[in-house]
Amino acid sequence: MGFKQCEADHCVWKKDGLVIIVYVDDCLIFGNSKDEVDKIVEELGKRFDITDEVTNAEEYLGVKINLNKDGSFRMYQPHLMQRIIHTIPGMENANEHLILASISITLTADKNEPGRKETWEYRL
Repeated sequence: MGFKQCEADHCVWKKDGLVIIVYVDDCLIFGNSKDEVDKIVEELGKRFDITDEVTNAEEYLGVKINLNKDGSFRMYQPHLMQRIIHTIPGMENANEHLILASISITLTADKNEPGRKETWEYRL
């Protein structure tokens, strides 16, 4: 199918505007074209016994996903944060403070590949 495995995270596969995240028997497919995502789902269905359960994922393996009106999305792990806070003595009563990441920075884990500045549709 032409996907390349990400060196930083072997559960991530990517190809021309498409990303597949695989964890055991679950996967999440992101793409900047719904038609391309549909083609990948169809191709995977020919090769594997799959069920297409959700078209707009709200949560994936404990990660909450919110789709914004502008097409961007927010991913966060509230349960993990709560677990971390409860393991540190005295943190249960700490005040919350929202710290936003800069939107001008594109994060990339691949050292030899430029960061991506694309919007992604997603599908489980």
